[in-house]
Amino acid sequence: MEIITDRLNAVVSFIEDHLTEETDKEEISRIARMPFADVNRLFLALADVSVAEYVRKRRMSLAGVDLKYEGAKVIDTALKYGYDSPVSFARAFGDFHSFNPGLAGREESVVKNFPKLIFSIQVKGMMKMIRKDRITVNGKEYEASYFGEADMSSWSQVYLKREFWRLEDAYEDFKNMPMNQQVLPYNNYPAMDIQIGQVFMIDYHRKDRTVERKYYIADGSVWENMPSTCEVTLEPMKPLSVDRVTVGGREYDAEYYGDWDISGLPAYRSREFRRLLNVGTDFDAVKRGDDVLPYNNYPPISIRDGDVFEVLYHQKDGSIEKTYYIADNCIWEGMRCSRELLV
Repeated sequence: MEIITDRLNAVVSFIEDHLTEETDKEEISRIARMPFADVNRLFLALADVSVAEYVRKRRMSLAGVDLKYEGAKVIDTALKYGYDSPVSFARAFGDFHSFNPGLAGREESVVKNFPKLIFSIQVKGMMKMIRKDRITVNGKEYEASYFGEADMSSWSQVYLKREFWRLEDAYEDFKNMPMNQQVLPYNNYPAMDIQIGQVFMIDYHRKDRTVERKYYIADGSVWENMPSTCEVTLEPMKPLSVDRVTVGGREYDAEYYGDWDISGLPAYRSREFRRLLNVGTDFDAVKRGDDVLPYNNYPPISIRDGDVFEVLYHQKDGSIEKTYYIADNCIWEGMRCSRELLV
C-alpha cells in the first residue's frame, strides 16, 4: 500500500510541474504503473476528487494567486492555464472563487485555495498539543493549546508557514462575531480532534516576514463537502448612517452598511444592507420564504438571532429588488443563514 501512495505522490508532483499544460494521461499511467482509469479511481477513493477535478481546482487556486497578488492580466492568466477564451476562464474562475476574475485585485476579494494533495497512510490517533499558552483577545485572556506549525512554502506564493492554537472555552465569545467569506477545511489543520464549538487562532507567516493573525470557529459549516471552520473578524463594521425605513406600514430606524459589489453574479450589480432597529416581535409571525442569505454574504457585522435586514439588490438592467431577511440561524449547505421574510 505504501508503494501505491509513493506512486500517487509521484503523479501529483508530475501534475504540479505541468499545470499549465494539457494533462498527459499516458505519462501519468507510466508514472503510476497502472491504467489511467485506475489512477482516477484511486484519486476519487482517497481524495474525493478525480484527476481532472484536481487539475482544475489547482489551476484555479494558482490563477487566483496570479490575479490577486501578482497583478496578472485576465487574458494572460486564461491562456496560461489552458483556456482558449476569457469567457470560459471567467466561468470556471467564478464557479471556484465565487466572483469574476476581473475583481480579484480588489481588497475585499478573497481567493480560495485548494492545496496540493499528499497521499499517505494515516496512523490512528490524534496529534497531542505541544504546550499550553495564555493569549489575550479583545481584552480577555484565554488558555490556548498550541499544536505546532505547518509548512506552506511548497504550495503558497505568499506564505511560509502557519501556526495553530485552540482557544479553550471561547466559543460563546466568538460565535456572534462578524464572519467573512474565508473558510478553512478541517483537513488544513494538523491531525486534531476538531469539534463544533471550538475556536482556533492561526498565525500566517508571510514570505515578506510579516505575520497575519486570523481566528476561526468550528460551527458545523461545510464547504465543497468538507467540514470547515469559518473565519471571524474581531472588529465589526460600524454603520455608515442611520436611516428611516417603512416596512408593512411601520417606520423603523435602520443602520446602513453600504452598497456592496456583486457584479460577478450574472444578473446583479450590487446590494445594499440595512439592519432594522428595535423590531421587537413585529416579524415573529411573518411568513418565511424559501430564499436564504448566508451570514458570510453580509458586510463584516455582528449578526444576532432575531435581527431583521432590508437588502436592496441592484440589477444590471437598472431595476431594484427589495428583500427582507431575519437572522434565525438556519443552516443551508452547512452555513449559518438568514431566512427570507415575505413582507
